[in-house]
Amino acid sequence: MGDNKKSGLSRAARRIREAGRVLRGKKKPVKLTFLERLAKESSFGRYQYPAADQGIIVDIGMNDGKDTVYYRKRGFQVIAIEAIPHLCTAVAKYFADSQVDGVDIRNFAVTDDDADEVTFYVNKFNTAWSSVDEEFGSRRDGAEKIVVPAIDLSKDLRPVSKKIHYLKIDIEGLDQLALSQIMALPHLPPYVSVENGSLKMLEIMHEHGYDRFKFSNQKYVEYQTFAPSSPHGHIPEHTFEISASGAFGEDVPGNWIRYEDAVKIQKL
Repeated sequence: MGDNKKSGLSRAARRIREAGRVLRGKKKPVKLTFLERLAKESSFGRYQYPAADQGIIVDIGMNDGKDTVYYRKRGFQVIAIEAIPHLCTAVAKYFADSQVDGVDIRNFAVTDDDADEVTFYVNKFNTAWSSVDEEFGSRRDGAEKIVVPAIDLSKDLRPVSKKIHYLKIDIEGLDQLALSQIMALPHLPPYVSVENGSLKMLEIMHEHGYDRFKFSNQKYVEYQTFAPSSPHGHIPEHTFEISASGAFGEDVPGNWIRYEDAVKIQKL
């Protein structure tokens, strides 16, 4: 049989036939990206964002915006830092198309020198693996090398440091550097999270006055929920995506533990 449009099949029959091709493995289903699915939901008016009046959350390592969207849903103003230009453009477009304010996307990479630009490796398999570190950024399928603007977080965030409620760091290979720069701010956030909290990062936080900690396994983030009594802004309609950072602060499952106990766990 020829082309669907010339075959005389009704529209419903064509959809059934296409579905059959997918089931038989002859045609792969189109998988929507996170932002595409979000935009589709928004077009049906399924979610309204509250006012951004709960303070500031800083999302260092925004990637495709999974965490930024969640923080904005909680009613926080979000400063989102991301090195990959096309991801910054895509997330900015989503919020602009949705007519949602309160999101400040900054296209920078974090660096430890005074250079205005830095070489950045965009991973070809998974953009979340991209990094200033060539070894990290080139895992599996290699990377595209680009040049992006660079910042020192202690300088960039200094003007708003007193207003930051929570700060998330997830930048492949340079999490410890980012954390050290944050600790140089004049006012430290009440809540901070870092990926793969190594012993050294625990030490850095403890040296700067943080004395209670929680560990959260990102593997199970899609099963996380948050209590109606959460102190962190509005309670939104939200399901955590795989690879998202998930709940933060008081919403993270489990009890807060002392530094000494956190060190013991990290050493296991």
